[in-house]
Amino acid sequence: MFIDSLKLKLLAGKGGNGIIAWKREKYQPKGGPYGGDGGKGGSIVLEVDEHLLSFEKFFHKQIIKGENGRCGGSCNKTGKTGKDLIVKVPLGTILKDENNNVLFEFKKKNETFLICKGGVGGRGNVSFKTSTNRAPNIATDGAKGEIKEINFELKLIADVGLIGMPNAGKSTLMRQITHSKVKIGAYPFTTLHPNLGLVEFEDFSRILVADIPGIIKGAHINKGLGLSFLKHIERTSVLIFVIDSNNDDPIEDFQMLLGELKFFNKDLLNRPCLTILNKTDLQNIENIKKFKKFYPFNQETLIEASALEKLGLDIFLKKLKSYCETKF
Repeated sequence: MFIDSLKLKLLAGKGGNGIIAWKREKYQPKGGPYGGDGGKGGSIVLEVDEHLLSFEKFFHKQIIKGENGRCGGSCNKTGKTGKDLIVKVPLGTILKDENNNVLFEFKKKNETFLICKGGVGGRGNVSFKTSTNRAPNIATDGAKGEIKEINFELKLIADVGLIGMPNAGKSTLMRQITHSKVKIGAYPFTTLHPNLGLVEFEDFSRILVADIPGIIKGAHINKGLGLSFLKHIERTSVLIFVIDSNNDDPIEDFQMLLGELKFFNKDLLNRPCLTILNKTDLQNIENIKKFKKFYPFNQETLIEASALEKLGLDIFLKKLKSYCETKF
C-alpha cells in the first residue's frame, strides 16, 4: 500500500510531578524538605529513513505519544527523564500545520526535526526551601508536553521521472531498465502509485528513477488522480517523456502532457528532458515520421524505442547516463 498523505496527532511526554517529602533519619527528626523534582517528558523527533517509500506504517495510527517523565523521589532524587521518541519518515516528507503552513521539509539523508518538545518536570519541595521558609510544604506538577496535529505529505525525491499517458509503456520501460517488479496491463491507471527503481551502470554509478502514474487531460485540476501524481514530478531533476507511437495521435498526447505540466507548475518545462517514442516495433511509420517532424526540442533528445522488445534501450541508457552526468 502506498500512502503519501495523512494527519497525525503528536503528543510529547508530560513532565513528572515533583513531590513533597521530608528527611526522617535517626537523630534528625526535623531534617527538612527532601522531595525531588520530576523528570522531563520525552520529546518527539522525526528522522529520515531513506528505506521508507510511503507512510504505510502509520496507516492504522492516529496518535503518537512520547514517554512521560517519572515523578521525583525522596532523598531529593530527580525523576527519570522520558525517552525521546524517534519517528522515522521517508525522504521527501513535508510537514504542515493545521492551517497548511509548511513547517519543515526533509530533503537530506538522516535529517532530523524536533516536532514536539517534552514537558518540564515539576518542582519538589526541596527546591522551594529558602532562608525564610525552611519547611516548604509545596510541590508542582510536571508540565504537559507539546500537542500538535500535523499533516504529513510526501513528494518522492528521484533523479529521473517517467511521464506519459496511461498505457504509454512506462511500467514496461521501468521494469526493463531497473529490473523492478511493477504491475503491467493494458488499461487506464495500471500504476496506482509511483514506483521507484535504480538504474545501475557498469561503472557502478546509479540513477534513481520514479515511474509517475499516467497523467490525463485535466490532471492539474485534479481530474482522475491528477494532483496526487503531479506533485511527485516536482522533486525530479530530469524528465523522461514516454510517448506511444502507435496511439491515434502521439503529437496530441505530447502536447497534452506539456500543457498539464505548464498549468501545474510552469517551471517544470525548464527541466532537462529526454523523450522516448515507444512501441516502434509496431511500425506505425506514418505516426513516427509526423512526430519526429513535429518534435519541438533538440532531435538528440528523442529516442525511438520499444520497451517490450528491448529495442533502443541501450541507446536510451547511454544518453540518460550522459545527460544526467551533465545536468546534475
